[in-house]
Amino acid sequence: MRSRTFLSVGAFFGAAAMLAACSGGSSSASGGSARDQALVIAENEPPASFDPVQADNSTVDEVVIPAYDSLLTYGDDGNLAGVLASDWKVSDDGLTVTLTLRDDVTFHDGAKLTATDVKYTLDRIKTLNIGVASFLTAYDSSEATSDTELTITLSTPDAVFPAALTRVYVVNSALVEKNAGDDQGQSWLATNDAGSGPYQLTQYSSNQSADYEQYADYWQGFTGQAKSVQFQYISDASTQKSALESGDVDVAMDIAPTDWASFDGQAGFTTDKSDTNVVLYTFFNMNDATTKNKALREAIASSYNYQEHIDQILLGAGKKVTGPLPSGMQCATTDVTQPTYDLDKAKQLVADNGLDGTSVTMTYLEATSEMEQAATLLQSNLAEVGIDLKLQAVTYPQYVEMNAKDETRPQLGMIYAFPAFPDASAIMYQNFNSKMIGSQNWGAYDNAEVDKLTDDAQTESDQATRCADYEKAQALVADDVPSINMANAQTVAIMNERVKDFAYRSWHHQTVDVYSIQVS
Repeated sequence: MRSRTFLSVGAFFGAAAMLAACSGGSSSASGGSARDQALVIAENEPPASFDPVQADNSTVDEVVIPAYDSLLTYGDDGNLAGVLASDWKVSDDGLTVTLTLRDDVTFHDGAKLTATDVKYTLDRIKTLNIGVASFLTAYDSSEATSDTELTITLSTPDAVFPAALTRVYVVNSALVEKNAGDDQGQSWLATNDAGSGPYQLTQYSSNQSADYEQYADYWQGFTGQAKSVQFQYISDASTQKSALESGDVDVAMDIAPTDWASFDGQAGFTTDKSDTNVVLYTFFNMNDATTKNKALREAIASSYNYQEHIDQILLGAGKKVTGPLPSGMQCATTDVTQPTYDLDKAKQLVADNGLDGTSVTMTYLEATSEMEQAATLLQSNLAEVGIDLKLQAVTYPQYVEMNAKDETRPQLGMIYAFPAFPDASAIMYQNFNSKMIGSQNWGAYDNAEVDKLTDDAQTESDQATRCADYEKAQALVADDVPSINMANAQTVAIMNERVKDFAYRSWHHQTVDVYSIQVS
């Protein structure tokens, strides 16, 4: 990032065209206009930061992916694969992880990436203890034994630690240290990049757009990828649709379901629908004087019309959830009992427990069509059983801030869980273990049995034993009703004919792997 001055995509490419005309041609030196060689993606919410330590949420993860490399990733076969780490080994006692790094990677300033940068990145995550730190709680220390060898020491065995390395984006230690200030470089990295990824961040226009250009010395090279990438922040779904139709953007992922059909069969556009591990939850505040009442939670959860959500809100692009985990996650089980749509039962619970006239408030994320409609549907359903639901639209950063303290946590909070990896721990530990209260345990749910089961599964290396623990935990959570498990939607991305090789990655939901895309 070099400037926060607003420059819209139209103005950006218009200025580029004017510059080309003044120099005697309408094409760049390598052929084609700036727009022809650019990939433009519509997004509905800007990131809170470009600092990779905060890449535990999709808005930051999306803008970090072009500029940084992670240590590991998932391959097409669903198994872990190396990126910066060419090899990794976990010791028999589970307390040591040894990484071997590539020796041909440079940062955007030309400095060579070494094990010292990886150690600095991990230590910085531990010190700041925010964002992706929630995936790396077992990290104790590390030692760079050579430029390409790093030994990581864990405080306790952690079966999912290698998976968590898929969210460790390595920073240029010298550059961050130079700009560290008094906050470990958070202020500087909020609008600058210190990565080794395929694209360099060149400009961020606050709440408007983020621009990137190819890093010419990228270690994997380029084979038809866009010369430049731009994320445009367009909160309104109908405006995203218009921008896609006019050619101002190439990919849009937030077009309203009611408009999907208009692209079906339309020449020049492709729709990608993929199953996800994403569930839309509404978490109850388990410490609130009103919503800590289990009978009220059960009445509310029994009032929601789950099938209408699938049929009318998602227009069939999704499925109901039968427990805390979506069916695509490892260790998911259907052998649990959770509330289903049953207005008679909800009315009986209200009558038996003196809940008629109860008023509660729920937050949801603004500019998210599924949430807006689900909030309205729940409000309508609850009116039928005598419960008043007030709605409050917030941004994601506002929601995170509200959940940081007991006194500001919403009574009901509607939020997606975007699991960072397909392991059950990404939901059962992150969203329901009490150690995560103040982080992604949004409802401050606290059950000692669930804590023990998810703690044991976190350190157990035998997958069958881990799944048995997670299955018991799912049953306990479902019985406590700490959340309304609303729906497991498919993801829908619509793109124009310029975009080739778009691929959805469930472990990076609501992001675009810009390096995998070819543009024409």
